Amino acid sequence: MQFLSSEQMRLWDRRTIAERGIAGLTLMNRAGAAVAGVVVRLLAVHGGARVVLVAGKGNNGGDALVAARCLQAEGIRTQVLLTCTPDTLRGDALLAMEQLQMAGVPFRVLADGAAWQAFAESDPVLDGVVVDGLLGTGSAGAPQGVVAAAIQWIQQAGRRCAVVAIDLPSGLSADTGEAFIPVVRADVTVTLAAPKTGFAESHAWEYLGHVEAVDIGLPTELCPGASAVQLISAPEVGRIRARRGVASHKGDYGHVLVIGGSHGLCSAPALAAMGALRCGAGLVSAAVPEESLAFMASLAPTAMAHRIATEQGGMTESALAAGIRAAETFDVVLAGPGLSNGPATKKIIDNLLDGAARRLVLDADALNVMAGGLDCFRRAMDGTSVILTPHPGEAARLLGTTVAQVQANRVDAAREMASRSGAIVVLKGAGTLVATPAGAVFLNLTGNPGMATGGTGDVLAGMIAGIWAQGGDPLAAAQLAVYLHGTAGDLAAWRGGTSALSAADLGGWLGAADRWMGAFA
Repeated sequence: MQFLSSEQMRLWDRRTIAERGIAGLTLMNRAGAAVAGVVVRLLAVHGGARVVLVAGKGNNGGDALVAARCLQAEGIRTQVLLTCTPDTLRGDALLAMEQLQMAGVPFRVLADGAAWQAFAESDPVLDGVVVDGLLGTGSAGAPQGVVAAAIQWIQQAGRRCAVVAIDLPSGLSADTGEAFIPVVRADVTVTLAAPKTGFAESHAWEYLGHVEAVDIGLPTELCPGASAVQLISAPEVGRIRARRGVASHKGDYGHVLVIGGSHGLCSAPALAAMGALRCGAGLVSAAVPEESLAFMASLAPTAMAHRIATEQGGMTESALAAGIRAAETFDVVLAGPGLSNGPATKKIIDNLLDGAARRLVLDADALNVMAGGLDCFRRAMDGTSVILTPHPGEAARLLGTTVAQVQANRVDAAREMASRSGAIVVLKGAGTLVATPAGAVFLNLTGNPGMATGGTGDVLAGMIAGIWAQGGDPLAAAQLAVYLHGTAGDLAAWRGGTSALSAADLGGWLGAADRWMGAFA
């Protein structure tokens, strides 16, 4: 999905209204309904029984008014806080206000800073969701006056409540991602029709939270411009998921082989196997050392674990061949989680790249043993399709550079790795990127800092393998896995916070993440 500037968004709106005859109020009603839908789903995870919507005097406020009406119709306790009196509203926002009043939704006018201070003291919001409908793409510069006071109130409420921003957090530049003071820090940003260009800048991610782009009916053929980087969005990746046939069986959904584990890194292949299973792989086998068997039984009990003999704590190519059937008989092979970094591992990976596997996901130590040798992956293109999943440290070793240089320009780093290797590259981290050898780059804006903990990358690698094993192309598998991985992490954090989140938690939330995605597809 393309990132668009504020001017491009205005042009798209104008074209839609002028050329297709779709009324502005119709678009506003669609936007508000979409926001309400996200709020309902967030309440179910986060908890709470109250929604407070803060509405400014522009169309962003009009979207909030429509959302409030939809939420009340759902039976949710709803209140609107207005930064202006109703008689000062104009155009579609005024019509939305009239509909709100007819529906009997309670609202309160807080038209100056003193009113907001008094409200904060008399009626603190202790749970539920607060919706930011103050400023849209047309705003510029630091918020002032009553809007600044309202943002400060949202900031305070956000300590106890989940915060949803309509289109973009108020105080954040749509075009540059610059955060002015004050600025809303959202848990979820429901961006309308398309993500804004500023969202692609890393300094904006602190305020965006989980980003969902919702369809409000703007015709795609009228969309202006194209961006160098695209957003991995639920409406697009959700179409990858095929409905399972009633008469289907496990053999219809692929067989993944996970090769990993060594002394001190025993749980990594089990986490990867869990990720593959939880994403729907029909069968998962794991070639692991004896030390990993207990973790397999705990984290992925339905995976078929094969004990592989080890030498000096790690497995060898001959032991692997003796312990499990040929890699080429599996739909996807995932190699690397906890495998150890040494000559024996390199021989295993070389063999897989030389045609022993048809579809290959390489993670962790499978990448470390190839450090500085990106071009070697090219030889796999004759008969094997490859996905590489480096974190910034592994990416730096593959490129022969530093982590700081990779992080300074992640897009270029991901693009170079994909171009030189001929593989799909998933550059992990905040704002995970998926890059293709042809130069296309896709940015993920799901996930949270709670996922900065050991093992989450192993789960992601397993998810990629599990989805890919069910059919489709490697790019689609990588995009879908990255989106679901981050969304599962967000759901876990909304329920239990970020500090306690562990890699093992992700498996329990992947089903809910799939349902969350399905609501937008």
